[in-house]
Amino acid sequence: MRGVIYVAYGEKALSEARLSIKSLKKHNPSLSVTVIADQALPGVNWIEFDKPGPGARWAKLMIDVLSPYEQTLYLDADTRIHGDITAGFEILRDWDIAIAPSARQGTDCLGHLPGDDKQRTLEQIKMKQPLNLQAGVLFFKKSIQVSRLFDQWRVEWSISKDQDQGALLRALWKAPVKVWLLSGEWNGGQLVEHRFGAAR
Repeated sequence: MRGVIYVAYGEKALSEARLSIKSLKKHNPSLSVTVIADQALPGVNWIEFDKPGPGARWAKLMIDVLSPYEQTLYLDADTRIHGDITAGFEILRDWDIAIAPSARQGTDCLGHLPGDDKQRTLEQIKMKQPLNLQAGVLFFKKSIQVSRLFDQWRVEWSISKDQDQGALLRALWKAPVKVWLLSGEWNGGQLVEHRFGAAR
């Protein structure tokens, strides 16, 4: 079973999630939608989770456990969908996750992280300028390998309890999976618009 999951805590995030779901349903009406939130939204499944963590990051990092779907697309609440996104699920036949690179690359890689988290990440993965990934649009399937990745992601995030991108790179280093890189249109492009920060 395929479906889309959101995390939305607080009025701004809930408002953004409503608009994102509306845009998703316009182009992908058959997809099931579930929201992990502090209140229910009309017309979608609701998972009540009372320990979202700072910035609701812990709730996001629990999506592998909380998702009712075998194949899941996680979307940040501040996304807007402008077309058919089912090709991302097809990728999961042969790959564990599908994710787009971040716009922050090169010397700006991980530039939004606290200094110690950035330094920890670069030292652990032994690269000065790794390919930075943006986890606001993330396809994944239920599997032992993906569960190990999320377990490690939670461990890494718990060190500083801030942003999740550095923790994801460290988790991939320690618990590797097969990753399909999506193009920029899937996160901040024409297919999936991303209004970064609008839900905060």
